[in-house]
Amino acid sequence: MTAEVQTYVLAADRDNTVKTYASALRHFETVWNGLLPATVDTVARYLAEHATVYRISTLRLHLAALARWHADNGFADPTRSPLVHKVMRGIRATHATPQRRARPLQLEVLERVSDWLLKTQISAGKHARRTEQLRRSRDRSLLLLGFWRAFRADELANMRIEEVEAERGKGLTCRPRRTKTTNEDEDRAFHCPALSRLCPVDAYLDWLEVSGRKSGPVFPGIDRWGNISEQPMMSQAVLPLLRRILKDAGTQEAESYSSHSLRRGFAGWASANGWDLKELMEHVGWRDVGSAMRYIDIPQDAMKSKFERGLANSTSAPEDVAESPEPTAPQAGAEAPAATEQFATVHLRLLLTKPGGARRGTERAFKQIESVHLKKFAARQLDRNGRRFELRVPFHDRDALDDILLDLLDELYRVASANECMLEASLHEPDTDSSWD
Repeated sequence: MTAEVQTYVLAADRDNTVKTYASALRHFETVWNGLLPATVDTVARYLAEHATVYRISTLRLHLAALARWHADNGFADPTRSPLVHKVMRGIRATHATPQRRARPLQLEVLERVSDWLLKTQISAGKHARRTEQLRRSRDRSLLLLGFWRAFRADELANMRIEEVEAERGKGLTCRPRRTKTTNEDEDRAFHCPALSRLCPVDAYLDWLEVSGRKSGPVFPGIDRWGNISEQPMMSQAVLPLLRRILKDAGTQEAESYSSHSLRRGFAGWASANGWDLKELMEHVGWRDVGSAMRYIDIPQDAMKSKFERGLANSTSAPEDVAESPEPTAPQAGAEAPAATEQFATVHLRLLLTKPGGARRGTERAFKQIESVHLKKFAARQLDRNGRRFELRVPFHDRDALDDILLDLLDELYRVASANECMLEASLHEPDTDSSWD
């Protein structure tokens, strides 16, 4: 192939496709020491050896890169052979598992719970039920701010009043001193506008007025006598607190929600209301498209309308709408006790690559991941290449484990993106055959 022909062939593909295929071929040749042109047996062995290292979608991408190279260079394509197809089917049958994802908190649920919290807060104030008044005010602020800012549990737990500036009718800005995902010299600010309803700014300022607080954690614990803790809330406490809020407000299946439900709920709402991906990533703070896409679902109403357009001439069946039960009043007493801590053994598959083949960026990214995130979970390396690790993850219940592992994946993608690396990461719990990616 002449240089001129090669130029136009490359121009026919998007830059990202060219870089991705080049990275896959480089891995096959340089990392795995495969030879091109490849044989059917070689490709089958390559797939088998990486079945537990890569996701199935990544293996498909590598096959596509190999197929493209053979076609472009005039060789028979080994990826089309029956043996390769059977190996891929076997990998899918063996390793493909359903993904666990947080249930999104829909806007109508948010509005119903927020209204209930406000009414009970006002009622508690009139009847001098100080503890209940404080809790309802705090809970409403946490719920609205967590949703509209798509905050993670640790971001809510670590918020401090000294780091927040808020003005009614205008907005709220939080500038945390430092988080586990920011550099020392990085000025990272979270902004939230004042809204016409379900306003997180008003809810935050109302909470400060009711509590009389001027410093310390934004969302502290409150005991049964109305004493407000000066210690920050543990991030693990956000999940049981959120479920208690939803349950007290009469939300059905409150136990099915997790702290990531706020994040996924906002992402789904924004996507359904015309936000483009760039706007959503900038608002939430995602630096990697892969992280953002894991939180976005195709709105079911939009899918339903497409079906209904095709059934326009059919007779519609009446909807069967069940009435929602009246919210039940919560019992007085202490807040929900923390659950007993357990430990899960989770395997992490991790691959960092750099467009152009540079090693410096990947080594720097891996050192950051190793020193912060792997060390946090007492990681033990399972292979010689440093791609598979065993993590010991503490958790209180299965949904809490989901939150922890989804947070971990978010952080890994952030580190990779900050170092301009491509990341393939997945988590698998052998005991339950559950996977997260």
